[in-house]
Amino acid sequence: MKTRGWLARVRPFSLGIAAALCLVAGRAGAADEGEFRVGLLVDLNGSYSHITGQGSVVAARLAIDDFGGQILGKPIRLLYADHENNPATAARLAGEWIAGGARVIADVAGSPTALAVQEVIRHRDVVAFYNSVMTPALTGRQCAANGIHWMYDGYAYNQVIGGEITRLGAKRWYLLVVDNQFGHDIERSLSAVIQANGGTVLGSVRHARGEENLFAKLRQAAQSGAEVIGLVNAGTDMIASVRQAFDLLGVSKGKTVLAAVATAVNDVHAMQPQLAQGLRLTHSFYWNQDADARVWSRRFYDKAGAMPSDLQAGVYSALTHYFKAVAAAGSDRSAAVVAKMREIPIRDPIVRNGRLRRDGRMVHDIYLLQVKKPGEIREPWDYLKILRTIPGDSAFRPLEEGNCPLVAGGGN
Repeated sequence: MKTRGWLARVRPFSLGIAAALCLVAGRAGAADEGEFRVGLLVDLNGSYSHITGQGSVVAARLAIDDFGGQILGKPIRLLYADHENNPATAARLAGEWIAGGARVIADVAGSPTALAVQEVIRHRDVVAFYNSVMTPALTGRQCAANGIHWMYDGYAYNQVIGGEITRLGAKRWYLLVVDNQFGHDIERSLSAVIQANGGTVLGSVRHARGEENLFAKLRQAAQSGAEVIGLVNAGTDMIASVRQAFDLLGVSKGKTVLAAVATAVNDVHAMQPQLAQGLRLTHSFYWNQDADARVWSRRFYDKAGAMPSDLQAGVYSALTHYFKAVAAAGSDRSAAVVAKMREIPIRDPIVRNGRLRRDGRMVHDIYLLQVKKPGEIREPWDYLKILRTIPGDSAFRPLEEGNCPLVAGGGN
């Protein structure tokens, strides 16, 4: 992404990795009462960097700019750092930032890193937003009063990708699964959704994260007689799966459906749309879904040199709503801010029909999409078409089924 020049121009409000680390390490416990600090934990160099990374920094900066650059009479300073997809690193950075005066932490790409940060913030007077996270545990048994799950969600995405495709008539599935906790969890839940909707999982095959040659395993899936090959992986693994699957005759001819549980528009750009045509996927936001989304996304593109993923857009949405709640509450105390976030409407260019529940889940519309054929693409990044819009109440796990200690006694 073309962010280097832009980030340099806004340096008074954002810090590079080394500067951010020096600042929080050197001033741990010594909050500067003259500024309002926002921390952004992202994957800057790993397999998810193209869907979070510098683009999330751009989105955060847009949210700060659109709010006027200050709140409660203080200038807003953005800190960001690479958590290196390491839970211990993410937890350490979060703790240092909180000690240094950060009032909110956002993005926190990856389920293991998010769960680690959740434990750090659980008993602290700070709010954390999780955008690039699939595990629903954040709003289940491991929920926290100040932990907010904003965009991605494995339960909801499985309901849409598994349930909708199966109900549309493609009932025989075979799964290609990354061999880690994310893959195992999603395989179980996706299989349950497929079966609950009248489908059958014929089998599954696992691959190591970063495994380069996946064709033999994809061929095994195709030879099973499956109508759908479900890709239970993400990032560069998912991109490699789609590229290599196009060499399968059934996939390239459109007879076998590819369905991916964790994608972003940036993935489609990287894998080349002609190799991904027909791929089914789920998003919480698409840059060209309507006029409001398009206007905001063009602004993002001017800064980042790429269209936003739904995860990057979610950073803007989460911080915008947070700033509104702080202003409405007249306080940055986490309990008051979270209460106000549940009270005021969620209205921005990103989220449609959103509401914040007591378990920390932001419920919103989810989209089932399909990658267009090359002849259907009318402009750069115009890769997707929305097949169905699924209301949040139909997609997300019901409140009472999550076993979040915060919701004992019922209610929203």
